[in-house]
Parts: sequence; C-alpha cells; structure tokens
Amino acid sequence: MKRLAFLLLLPAAAVAQDDVKALLQRACTKCHSIDATVRQRNSKDHWQDIVDNMISRGAELTDPEAEKLIDYLAKTYGPRVNVNKANAQDVAKALDVTTEVAAAVVEYRAKNGPFKTIEDLKAVPALAGKDIESKKAGLDFAQ
Repeated sequence: MKRLAFLLLLPAAAVAQDDVKALLQRACTKCHSIDATVRQRNSKDHWQDIVDNMISRGAELTDPEAEKLIDYLAKTYGPRVNVNKANAQDVAKALDVTTEVAAAVVEYRAKNGPFKTIEDLKAVPALAGKDIESKKAGLDFAQ
C-alpha cells in the first residue's frame, strides 16, 4: 500500500517540478537568458534578494510564485559544498543525509584522504544506497 501511495505521488512531484521550471523560464527570461540565472550558486537569502530585485524591476510574480521560485532556486542552485573541507553538518545538508552518515563521510575522508570525484565519495560505505549522484552539481571536490 505504501508503495502504491508513493507511485501515485511521483507524477504530482514531476508536474510540480515542471511547473516551477516553467515559472523560472517565464519570470527570468524577459531581461536575460536562463543561463545567467542557473550558472549562479546562491544561498536562499541571496536568491530572495535577487527575486525581490527582479520583482521591483517588473518581473510578474505573485507572492506564492516568488516563494516557490526562491525555494526551487535555493535547492537546485544553492552554494556548492567542498566535501574535502566541510564539517559533518554541512555534508549532511549537501547530501541530504543524517548527521551520522555525514560524520562517517568526514571520518572516511580523514582516513583515506580527499575525494577527487563523485565516484570516490560513493565509495564511502555509509553512503551505500543513497542517491548522491543527483547532488553532484552542489558539490566541490577542490583540495
């Protein structure tokens, strides 16, 4: 029964994602290309400032649309986390895992050296079965 409920929610999530992408396209391309927006990596507060500025310059967004857009931008185009320097709390947030799993990532890094690629990160046993590939754009592997 739980699996059926989950499967029923998937199309709604996909539609919601498409709606936000369409909103992003509509709101952000009247003055500049979409690339100018999506190449940025900003905190939620900074995205809030950017969207507020856009609205003050004529972007047509309702308050609920603006909130939805800000949440999407912050989640999808938030700051990158350097997995070789981040503490467990920041790793947990970036990978959307528990702090215990993130602590295991930090411990693995201390024992085995810095991560060079996403594949190195996937080798951490505590991350087995976790979806970290979709988080790749928000990760930095600089040493």
